Amino acid sequence: MSSEFSSQGSGSQGLRIATPQHRLGGYFLDAILLLLTCGIGWMIWSLVIWSDGLTPAKQILKMRVYSKSTFKPATWGNMAIRQFLLPLAPSMLVFIFAALLGASNSLFYDPFCDPYFDTCSDYSSGIGVTVSLLYLGLFIVQIVDAIWLLTNPERKRLVDILSKTVVVNEARN
Repeated sequence: MSSEFSSQGSGSQGLRIATPQHRLGGYFLDAILLLLTCGIGWMIWSLVIWSDGLTPAKQILKMRVYSKSTFKPATWGNMAIRQFLLPLAPSMLVFIFAALLGASNSLFYDPFCDPYFDTCSDYSSGIGVTVSLLYLGLFIVQIVDAIWLLTNPERKRLVDILSKTVVVNEARN
């Protein structure tokens, strides 16, 4: 696989696809920025720059998301789907499964339930299981996506494939 992103658009000839290491660095930088800004600052920053095919880490590391069909930076809508909806979809399936499983409060330990102090309720026991499995689902989705990036010869994450985008390294141009 050539690391060149061949395009037909003017001014974007010879863009290089970002390496998996550069992409993983961006992933971890986004996670750090998300924590440092309590999520709110990162989300506002993201919403502002998504129209340029960027995330906060991509802006700092000089990477950009391009649409494979138009050979131009991804639009705000493409980025919203790529950054929010696609990662959330599998997690929502896990959430639904967890909610259904949480209805059976005898299957799992619930941190919100303490029989000694009689703080157990049908409502709280389902919440503990549901929230725990939602976080587990989100974690599994992120790990699978990172492994996919490292093993895919085209240097794509699952969200790149599903959203028909490619991440380029603009620092080299």
